[in-house]
Amino acid sequence: MADAETFQRRQFALRPGAAVAGLFAVLLADAGNASAEAPSLNRAAGGELVSKASDKLARKTSKPAGAASAFPTRPVKVMTRDEILASDPATLERIGRHIVIGYHSPATMRALVEKKAIAGIFITDHNVRRRSVADIRSEIDALQALRARQGLPPLIIAADQEGGAVSRLSPPLARQPSLARVLAAVKPGEDSKSAVVAYARKQASELQRIGVNLNFSPVVDLKIDPKRRSDGETQLRYRALSADPRVVSEAAGWYCDTLVETGIYCTIKHFPGLGRVTLDTHRHTGDIKTPVMELQGADWVPFRELMGKPHVVTMLAHVRLRELDAEKPASFSTSVIDGLIRTEWKHEGLLITDDLSMGAVTRSGEGVGGAAVAALKAGADLILVSFSDKHLNTVLSALLEADKTGVFDKGISAASHRRLTHVPAAHAPIPLPERKPSSPVGHPAGPAGSAAKTAGP
Repeated sequence: MADAETFQRRQFALRPGAAVAGLFAVLLADAGNASAEAPSLNRAAGGELVSKASDKLARKTSKPAGAASAFPTRPVKVMTRDEILASDPATLERIGRHIVIGYHSPATMRALVEKKAIAGIFITDHNVRRRSVADIRSEIDALQALRARQGLPPLIIAADQEGGAVSRLSPPLARQPSLARVLAAVKPGEDSKSAVVAYARKQASELQRIGVNLNFSPVVDLKIDPKRRSDGETQLRYRALSADPRVVSEAAGWYCDTLVETGIYCTIKHFPGLGRVTLDTHRHTGDIKTPVMELQGADWVPFRELMGKPHVVTMLAHVRLRELDAEKPASFSTSVIDGLIRTEWKHEGLLITDDLSMGAVTRSGEGVGGAAVAALKAGADLILVSFSDKHLNTVLSALLEADKTGVFDKGISAASHRRLTHVPAAHAPIPLPERKPSSPVGHPAGPAGSAAKTAGP
């Protein structure tokens, strides 16, 4: 995933109404500047184009018959944050164990932790900008101490630190190249495993300094680079490791096995794969029309080989797997999550959605509330909402409402609870860096304090 807030800030430019209004202006301008020899022809052509654009917009924005049942409105009523926090404590905790949020205000986020309304936080660039490692670590330690007093497992502290262009925490953490670049630099005859392990060990040590226990890496999508790719912020050609599924499986496996040595879980992403997707899911839902049998022998090889490891989390992409579900993306598709992954593959590992604040979801018929309900109902374990200021109230309102009306299957919910309970990385304290006695001015002089001064971009 990439930062969904970038999309949110630019979304106004993509609204269909704004696009048509702009088209009207262009057409009118063209008509005004047209040659006097053919004014009627220009006006007629302009009018036809405007009519077609209007018809297209009407088709996109109108709801077909039966749409209300296909995409139920969730929630019926969006509660205020105060109303949500005043909800039944047991219900809020039961729903909250599935939610990982990004945030801007530490005070707002802490209020959610105090009410047991979330399972974890996603820290990214704006949370660490111009801050020291020691300061960030102190804030996270305080949250974990609060969870301990509540008798709850530690918070999931998630990050999106792939290296290269996706280095959300650098600075203050040391910047590294992407894993793809590390692999590409290995010469024939050299040991690629040692290069990957050294890379992962360095990254794990950096993440450990601030208390991260779940990293949204590695990318295991194949480097297929289809023609006419328009993947915008995804930029998969720079992030994907290889077109060879065996190379991807090996390298990603070495990476994940190394991270867990320090108590950090990895996240393989983005199932069912972005290698064949031509659109940017930060903006649009992607599509995979490739037959499942072909995917089984190529794109899904790294997922199938790695997702069974107990320390590996799988991220579900906002991509429609057309052969199984032509309407909903994998991130909240019952056919994909319950039918394929949980039932056919009998997979019992953790599944987390890609960010529900991405345009593929916010612009969908279900919206963020409906997508959150559908994901948990299908058997996903964790829901990621990076833009919580804008979307969390809707998500929590929808989930509380669904819980109250009996939408969730008790068996699926119980199985998810068991999976979440048996996650050592998220539920075991991350070892603190060794610290030397405080310096005369009262600042830590150990690795967390000293490294904060030297870590560079």
